Amino acid sequence: MGLPHFEKCCCFFDLKTGNIILGCVNAFLSFCLFVAMIVAACEFGAMEKDTAKEMEIFKTVESIEVDARLSGLYAMSVILVLMFLAKLLFDVFFIIGVIMERKGIIKAYFIMWVVFMLLSMFTFFLNCEYWGVKTIITEVIYLSINVYAMLVCHSFYVQLNMREEV
Repeated sequence: MGLPHFEKCCCFFDLKTGNIILGCVNAFLSFCLFVAMIVAACEFGAMEKDTAKEMEIFKTVESIEVDARLSGLYAMSVILVLMFLAKLLFDVFFIIGVIMERKGIIKAYFIMWVVFMLLSMFTFFLNCEYWGVKTIITEVIYLSINVYAMLVCHSFYVQLNMREEV
């Protein structure tokens, strides 16, 4: 038994148009998150420098722990910047692949999307005890939209394969 197949996206768009729309939405959101992570990385970097100056004056255990946390947050934000840059590039290539109906690009995007979503889910489940209700609801909606986008992408990929067989 495989994944379910759709004939239409959002009940009235054909699969090609739906994938282009979902790809543009994902590219826009990836760009927004890319910029947000750059801002966060700059803020954590500045905070890290400030705590380093304070540590020279007050060498306490608390200041060392704060510096270690800020270093970890800075490193994580830089990693997320690179991840969202890669995702933005994949989104742009996906839109081009759908317009040109290139199965290889669509398959690579589908695989990347599955990996990215699994990483997001693992991060969500590992940290959900620290988040509030609004964040959890937002993440559940985000994951639901991702699952739908992946199913529409897969349906279009199958549709392209069926066109070649005929």
